[in-house]
Amino acid sequence: MKINNQVFSAVAIVTTLTIAPAWADAQRSNVAFNNGIGEKTVNQPANGVQVAYQVTLQGDELYGCSIDIVESLYGRDKGAWGIFDIAGDVKCSSGGFAYTFSSAWDGNGFHASGDIGAGSGSGDFEGIAGRVVQLGGAAADAGDGTLDISYELVIDKASD
Repeated sequence: MKINNQVFSAVAIVTTLTIAPAWADAQRSNVAFNNGIGEKTVNQPANGVQVAYQVTLQGDELYGCSIDIVESLYGRDKGAWGIFDIAGDVKCSSGGFAYTFSSAWDGNGFHASGDIGAGSGSGDFEGIAGRVVQLGGAAADAGDGTLDISYELVIDKASD
């Protein structure tokens, strides 16, 4: 029985390694903005708020690209924590792509993950596939009722 379990474990590991996608070519950029730039959209979700805004990426591989973002926020426990969904449309001089992700925040920050939209790539991003994450998300009180938001955006492209 012990040998069968070891063989099964070895087969499972090899199968996982064989069928798991290879991820490479991560591109990173910093995002920083004040949430006061957000404009409420026409479609407001129940028990939440939806805002749209545009930010320009700073540093690294996506420097100068802009993102049109639609963010749906669902605060919980009087804002002590919450959930958010984002649809982003990245536009660079060399092309662009779209992504979606979901996440949560608490008093210590936020992180998010999602996917690049299938078929959304154009120009240098034609055929792009992979994942998108927000790392190190922080919100600092700007002192005027708004928040200064910052995070690192990572585009983790699937390799061929």
